[in-house]
Amino acid sequence: MLITYRSQSDRRLLNRADPAYWHPAYGRLLEAVAYPLARLGDFITHITYGPIIVGRKLPTASGQPALALVNQGQLGDAGVDLRGAAVIPPGCDWDRPSARVQHGDLLIARSGVGSLGKNRLAVFFEDCPAVVGSFVDLVRLEGLDSVYVALFLKTRYGWGQIHRLINGVAVPNVSFEEIRQLRIAVAPEGLQQELRGTYLQAILPLHNDHDPRATELHRALVARTEGLLQSRP
Repeated sequence: MLITYRSQSDRRLLNRADPAYWHPAYGRLLEAVAYPLARLGDFITHITYGPIIVGRKLPTASGQPALALVNQGQLGDAGVDLRGAAVIPPGCDWDRPSARVQHGDLLIARSGVGSLGKNRLAVFFEDCPAVVGSFVDLVRLEGLDSVYVALFLKTRYGWGQIHRLINGVAVPNVSFEEIRQLRIAVAPEGLQQELRGTYLQAILPLHNDHDPRATELHRALVARTEGLLQSRP
């Protein structure tokens, strides 16, 4: 039978036909958070992904300056890893100005079982200029620390929401609107900065040195973040 979608809402409704999407555990998940919740969209000042260009060969930069193209494979467990990233010339069709990455931008894999389905995301702190590819969402925030948000999205409180969104979808993906609707615990500024400082001082240097301990320490920091966010009996 041919299904005709009258709107994007119709499509989203069909995607949520999987009963697992409506499991009450999803609704109860955020009840354990100690701090007020807000829409992530309330803090987003810019969201985009790179241009979708098919049937054409990616240009290669032959000298300086050059841009790193951040695709899903560059979103590592403890940060962005540009080893193996394609390098492209500025001004080419893949270099869309709005997709240029700034320090502190949150980068999220936006589709795929092996990327979005594994909660691949990271905050950009690289020294070289870069632009996101078509399968990476660039999320710029104001009013919430991006490192804190990245840690929150790795906890069960954040991942549970993302997992719910991709449940029942043939190819896992999230839209801009779904990202905006994610609920974030608004922790005190001091706690946000404490977690950010731990990441920048104890984890990012190891990640930049490609030390495998960075992944282990990052997972521990995610677990610590989750514990700090829990309401106490």
